[in-house]
Amino acid sequence: MELTYYLSILWRRKWLILLSAILAGGVAYYLISLKPPVYKSEAKISTGVIDYTGINSGKDNPFIQQLQVDMRFNNLTEFMTSRRCVNLLSFHLLNHDLQPEEFGDGPYRTGGGLVDLEDDDLFELAQLLTTKIEQLKPEFDKPEDELYFNQIAKKFEYDYESLKEDHLKIQRIGATDYVTVSFESEKAELSAFAASKFSQAFIDYFESLRTSENEETLKYLGEAAKDKKKILTNKQTALKKYESNEGLVDLESQREATVNQIKDLEQQRNASQSTVAASNKTIKSLALLIEKNAPVLTKTVADDIDNEATLLVNKKIINLKGQVAEIRNNLIDGVGNKRKNESRLKSVKRQLEQEVKTLAKLKKDEILEKEQVEDNTISNELFEKHLDAKLNLTNAQEEIIIINRKLKELETRSLSYVSNQAYVLNLEREIEVAKEDYGRVVSKLEEERLETNGDESPLTIIEHAQLPEKAESDRKLLFTAFSGVVGASMATFFIFLLSFLDNTMHSPNQFKVFTGLPLIGSITKIKLKKLDLINLFAGDSGKAASERFKELVRDFRFNVEKVKDGNIFLVTSPREDEGKSFLITILAHALLLKQKRVLVIDTNFKRNTLSTWAAKPLVASSGVHQLLVDAKLTEHFAVTSIASPFNNSPIESISNSGRSQSPLEGLDESAFKHFLAELSNRYDYIFMEGAALNEYSDTKELIDFSDNVIAIFSSDSTLRQADKDSIAFLNNLGDKFVGSVLNRINKKNMS
Repeated sequence: MELTYYLSILWRRKWLILLSAILAGGVAYYLISLKPPVYKSEAKISTGVIDYTGINSGKDNPFIQQLQVDMRFNNLTEFMTSRRCVNLLSFHLLNHDLQPEEFGDGPYRTGGGLVDLEDDDLFELAQLLTTKIEQLKPEFDKPEDELYFNQIAKKFEYDYESLKEDHLKIQRIGATDYVTVSFESEKAELSAFAASKFSQAFIDYFESLRTSENEETLKYLGEAAKDKKKILTNKQTALKKYESNEGLVDLESQREATVNQIKDLEQQRNASQSTVAASNKTIKSLALLIEKNAPVLTKTVADDIDNEATLLVNKKIINLKGQVAEIRNNLIDGVGNKRKNESRLKSVKRQLEQEVKTLAKLKKDEILEKEQVEDNTISNELFEKHLDAKLNLTNAQEEIIIINRKLKELETRSLSYVSNQAYVLNLEREIEVAKEDYGRVVSKLEEERLETNGDESPLTIIEHAQLPEKAESDRKLLFTAFSGVVGASMATFFIFLLSFLDNTMHSPNQFKVFTGLPLIGSITKIKLKKLDLINLFAGDSGKAASERFKELVRDFRFNVEKVKDGNIFLVTSPREDEGKSFLITILAHALLLKQKRVLVIDTNFKRNTLSTWAAKPLVASSGVHQLLVDAKLTEHFAVTSIASPFNNSPIESISNSGRSQSPLEGLDESAFKHFLAELSNRYDYIFMEGAALNEYSDTKELIDFSDNVIAIFSSDSTLRQADKDSIAFLNNLGDKFVGSVLNRINKKNMS
């Protein structure tokens, strides 16, 4: 495919392209003329998205900031065009047209088909819309109210879809903080009213949502603060209650005091244990001495002699021992004044020692009186020491018992301190966490209150909608020109598309691209009814088309004359009616003009056009008839001449009788080959016509009887699969295939 070919097609179709442009432009001009005038009113709103500081490249990532700004503007414009916001405009417009007397002017639109609706229903709808406008509530509580509103709004073309798609336009002004709200309609008053009402209604609705949101936030934070305060109070109460139940004043000090008491008692127990060991050793030693010096007395002391004085002293001793134990417990528990307790303990111990000595003396006196043993000073001293040792042993053992019991209590208390401390520490941690949570919520609540009290609406109308003085330009000429260009472009596109999809072989170059076969001739289309070959080749006809045709025939003749390998040519074509008979006749006529002897044999038994042009044989063909007789071919062939409708020179020919068999069915092949060899010696050129390759096998049978093969193609034929198979067959013939002839070419495609 060549660009010049497509350009030539466009040039030939230039009037069609021009007509398409004019038609498209005319239709566009007419349709635009039918449209009513459009009036546009515009309001400008400052959004507050970009504050006075702008974008600070030194603080944050400028790209991120810009992205956030763009997202906020996109969110804002989407919200402004949402159904809720546009519904507010619908309420205002419909309310105005349903009760125009309230506004002091007539309705902007009358609404088609309202006569079928009840006046009371329309009045109730107007009242409902008034309420919703006052309350800034774009939603309906009842579905039936919403359905009725949508029905009426569509009649006025105030419904959401109509307003958003055809009338209301919202967009940001470049990279500024401003947003324009424009409204286009067929009336200037309607446009100004709608743009003004929507701008103010949107700001009021936005502010109500923002205030409501702030109130909800404050309410939520207040409830959260109460909950956090309650949790904190409950945990503090739980800690106090636990400390009270467990008697915990200062847990750490109590635990430290208990540990110190345990250490002191352990030291006291070690001292008492040492006293016990020493006392036992002393008692054993004194017992041995007493036994040697006063055996009777020692034995007597072992007896238990009771009297009234002894009983009284024993009671005092028991009482004093109880006091000693009580004072020691007080010292251990830290009850009372320590110094006073220590002083009292010493005093009571001295009394106890005195009473023990008194008891010992009483017992000694009793034994002496009974035994009437003489006074022995050494025995008395040993005896007193023995008694003192026993007394010290008894006191030490009692102290160890008391200390062990108290140590057990303190150890249990110490363990309870560990458990209590873990529980208290856990509660204290929970209280700290609760305090932090409560503090954060209170701080957030105070911050939100300050913001709410000092916050102002970010939206401000900086330019109110004005009544437009004139209609918007309909840009009729621009749209007309654009439509013309589109029409011409579409026509050009379709011409290109049809040309691209067209697989006919219009030109020699296309033929080579589609088939890949060599060309030995290109013949233009000519009017056959007026074709006169004798007159055409006799001189200049004065017609460019005829002269062009003549020169192409001569070129075809020249290419045939260049073939030197044999003079028997088989002329065939992929399909019927491609012009084989016509081109054979013209080529024979052209060769005769150069004094060449030419014979045409009609071997196309399926469509023997050449035989239908048969006339009386020429005198020069008398020898050919004898060759037919000798080859016994007279049953199938006859010697004739060609008298075509094109006034050709006398051409010798052999016509066939026409039959359904193939050329070699019923013929002696060797005889037919010998016949052709004889003819080859008599004539310069012999042309045999074969049947169509796509449909018949006749041509394939005649290949071996020819020296060269020429294929005829028509330029107005499309290339089908059968044609491709025939082309492949021709390519496989090798050198025997001398080339193709493209017939009936439009002279415009020869350039």
